[in-house]
Amino acid sequence: MRNNKERLPLKYSTSTILKRVFKYALKSTSILAVSIFFLIIFSILEIFQPLIIKKIIDDELSGVQAVWVEVVKNDETIGYNGKFYQKEDGTLTGDKYTLRYFEEIGETGKYIFITGQLAEKDSLIGYEDNKVIVQREDNTQVSYEYRILSPNDMLSFYGDSSEKIGYWLMIYAIVAIVILVSRYIQMVSFTSASMKLTLDMRKSAFEKLNRLPISYFSGEPHGKTVTKMIYDSEGVRGLYEVIFSIFSAAISLITVYFGLFALEPKLAWLTFIAFPLLYIWLTVYRKAINKLNQFIREMNSRINGKMAEFTNGVSIIQIFNQEKNMTEEYDDLLTKNYKTKMKHLRINTLFGYDLLILIRRLLVAFVLLYFGLKYFSPGAAVIGTTIYVYVQYIERLVNPISEIFSNLNSLEDSLVSASRIFEFLDEEEDTGLGEVTDLKLSGAIEFKNVTFKYEEGKNVLENVSFKTASGQFIGLVGHTGSGKTTLMSLLERYYDLEEGQILVDGVDYLSYSKQDIRNNIGIILQDASIFEGTIKSNIAFGLDVSDEDVEDILLKIGANKFVNVYPKGIHTEVSFMGDNLSTGEKQLIAFARILLRNPSIIILDEATANIDTETEVMIQKSLMVLSENRTTFVVAHRLSTIRSADMIYVLEDGKIVESGNHEQLYHLEKGKYRAMYEAQYNNK
Repeated sequence: MRNNKERLPLKYSTSTILKRVFKYALKSTSILAVSIFFLIIFSILEIFQPLIIKKIIDDELSGVQAVWVEVVKNDETIGYNGKFYQKEDGTLTGDKYTLRYFEEIGETGKYIFITGQLAEKDSLIGYEDNKVIVQREDNTQVSYEYRILSPNDMLSFYGDSSEKIGYWLMIYAIVAIVILVSRYIQMVSFTSASMKLTLDMRKSAFEKLNRLPISYFSGEPHGKTVTKMIYDSEGVRGLYEVIFSIFSAAISLITVYFGLFALEPKLAWLTFIAFPLLYIWLTVYRKAINKLNQFIREMNSRINGKMAEFTNGVSIIQIFNQEKNMTEEYDDLLTKNYKTKMKHLRINTLFGYDLLILIRRLLVAFVLLYFGLKYFSPGAAVIGTTIYVYVQYIERLVNPISEIFSNLNSLEDSLVSASRIFEFLDEEEDTGLGEVTDLKLSGAIEFKNVTFKYEEGKNVLENVSFKTASGQFIGLVGHTGSGKTTLMSLLERYYDLEEGQILVDGVDYLSYSKQDIRNNIGIILQDASIFEGTIKSNIAFGLDVSDEDVEDILLKIGANKFVNVYPKGIHTEVSFMGDNLSTGEKQLIAFARILLRNPSIIILDEATANIDTETEVMIQKSLMVLSENRTTFVVAHRLSTIRSADMIYVLEDGKIVESGNHEQLYHLEKGKYRAMYEAQYNNK
């Protein structure tokens, strides 16, 4: 349909989008499996790192300040003052002694060896003579004999620990290296899979582009189509990455909770209270920004489309002095986009990541309060490293949630992008394309009662009928909007015929595939399509032909300068859209391109409208060569190009109002053809 109305994103459900992205992801199953495997590996190992630190501190560094039992010498005992000791583990029997650090003994404090067993909460409050005063948890005071340990004595107690510390540090280093390697492999494999998804998505989009009917491009700005194919396909990759990040966060949460329950099950259960609140919060936040993300994405597309429109029409804008109006129109789009982004920013700032940071700090404070209260409960024994590990786990617990939350914007934005690219991929395709076969048509054409409209309303063509023999030269003339180009677009099968019939070689052309029809028809438009490359690559356009074949065709149509004048000949470079060529040169290349394919039917749609008289003469000669032994339709702006036509049809309001050759039509008194011809040439 020919319309310029804005296409809004289809309302695909999140589940539908995720299923479709998942299908693309399955193309990289093995790579994803590797990524997930190493994700699980380093997530588990990261839980053990704080536990290793806790063990080193509790059992070896701080653990030396513990209750020691006098035992018989063995492989695990520590020698001191002629006796042998082992740490209390609940199974040893014998006299018990407590090794503690006391700051009030000496100027810098000393390690002392106390005769007797002290509880963890028993405090050293003073000393007198050869005894240390201890205040128990029930506020009673007792005294114990003690001895000050020399540095050498302490080394003997730390001797066994130093070996174990070295062992655990080596384990920690190995774990750190394995985590590093696992993260590297996981990141590389995942990125590879996500890039493969983008590649497949863009391939699908480009393949889709080739299957879309011309009607799609008539109603959709080219800038928007490019945006969908490039930026929105990249947005699908963002969705894929966000989903995987959420999956990674889920794996991290599971592994963290194993550690939390191992340390303090009751507190681990209490943390679950936060999840319903977080879910409600995330749901409300997501709904709040969803519409904003959709609008921002759509505005970006419109801005790109409008920019492409302005860039392509900059000369016309300047000629008509419309720079100010166009700037205001573009600024209006930018302003709307800016205001929406600022609103998005305010919502994200107030209810986004910073609020989650506050919650994380409150959770840490709650953990400290919990253990602080527990410390004052009877019989409780809380080690500082337990709090450290638990805080570490809380950080690891909140970080995945934080990652999910920080990706929420990307998720919503990516969902909009995915919706737009899937909308593009779901566009109605051109039907009946088929395959190119060896079908060769002779070029006999007949239109029978053809009526056509682009959309509901007035017919563009109405009951058009005419017949053309193979090899005839047919001219089509008429004012703008009379239906000339539409007639040829139907013959080319750019649009599907709904009323009437078109016969090619006596057969309904709907029985042929569109590819076969188009392979037998060569079309040259008013603005020739030229691609970056060389003159030869533009003429061959995918065919494997020799330089001689290309040069022979150019010489045949009179384009000698491409062969004899240009220093590089047919290998002369052509810039983007042929900007280094004149309009006439572009048309000559288009003529040569068609002639090389040798179609049985030729269509020239206003091909000489924008060229000078000298170039027109050259084009006329080329046309004589091109139309030889081929059925040729010329949609004429300059009537001189069809003076030699076998038959000329004059169209008005979608109907054929006059027909005949030049002489017949010119001699019709008050004829429309004669009026147009005299308007062009008699006043010159």
